[in-house]
Amino acid sequence: MLSRDLHTLAALLFFISILICPETARADYATSHAEVVCQPGHNIALVRFTMTADEEPVLYDQLPASADQGLSATPTLGQSNCTMANGWTIRVRDGREQAFGYGMGGGDPPAFFSLWIAKRKILSRKQWKPGYGMDDTPWLIGLVIRPDRLSYCYAAHSYGAPDNGAITCRDEPFQLNRHVIDGVEYGTSSRRPPVGTILLARGATEPRLCRKFLRLRPKGFENVSMTANDTAKVFPVETAGQELNVATIEVSPGVLRKLVRWNGTNHYFDGDLMMLAPVTSDPSKILEESMLNNDGDKFSADKLPSGWSVIAGHMPGLYVDVSWRYVHFDTQRIDGKLYLLAQATNQEQRPTAILVQPLANGFKSVCVFQRVESNF
Repeated sequence: MLSRDLHTLAALLFFISILICPETARADYATSHAEVVCQPGHNIALVRFTMTADEEPVLYDQLPASADQGLSATPTLGQSNCTMANGWTIRVRDGREQAFGYGMGGGDPPAFFSLWIAKRKILSRKQWKPGYGMDDTPWLIGLVIRPDRLSYCYAAHSYGAPDNGAITCRDEPFQLNRHVIDGVEYGTSSRRPPVGTILLARGATEPRLCRKFLRLRPKGFENVSMTANDTAKVFPVETAGQELNVATIEVSPGVLRKLVRWNGTNHYFDGDLMMLAPVTSDPSKILEESMLNNDGDKFSADKLPSGWSVIAGHMPGLYVDVSWRYVHFDTQRIDGKLYLLAQATNQEQRPTAILVQPLANGFKSVCVFQRVESNF
């Protein structure tokens, strides 16, 4: 009873400390926001930006009235399109760079936006919020649009930026006729599949199998490039989360190999080094950390004993422009056969994913997939 009373007292004191010192609380997640506002009957528009923590309401900072004629006092609208008095349509689309679980500021990526005026792309992936530890960079909190100029308003870096930083605005001349209509954004809608659609690239050696694979993964390939995955449950459960996983697989009827996965989740090595070895080998006695100390983009099989082969990035048919350190693999079983789904750690790399089949000595690329991305 005494122990339970002490726990109750401790919980009460912790709750009181939060009430007294709310700054000790930390947000579980942050969300970036961007919207556009047009002033009715006038040729002026405002694109504005902010961040919220958890379920906070979306509130935007007010700019100096001399910069936007008081337009930033407009309540939050949550819109990405509006039209100026002269008929110019304004569109904004915002996004964030990829977050990483390591490195200075890796979990706080920059935020960016693209801007279209009268169907012309004026700005592409322009950063408005710094990230990745670039804390001294000012925040762009507002962009005022007039027919002859664009006014960029920044909040200076401070502990409470962007809410508490001093706001300064600078003008840049603007000429609409210097930009062309964006045929991707404003082309015929039937030509472009919806964003997020996974397409099978041309040249697949087994298109029927590739289409079946897509049906097996209706949610796409999310998280393959960020964590160690084993959808086919090939590796022993007790080794989950460890750097080294080993399983015996059948690469062809009656032919067995050990499938070895060496996994890294740090800045230097964020990927999977997949290897095939004779069933009699003991990978734990062969693989050494020093093998990872290679500045080259290609992992050489010369480091391994005879009979071993490598499946990794920077190999023909498998992300030839990406280092072996930055490609992850997930296991997938289709019609009783084992395949590996490869995806680059950096999600901006293309193609989106590659399906490969382990062989007795190496692998072959079977399917190449491309995801329809947002137009920025």
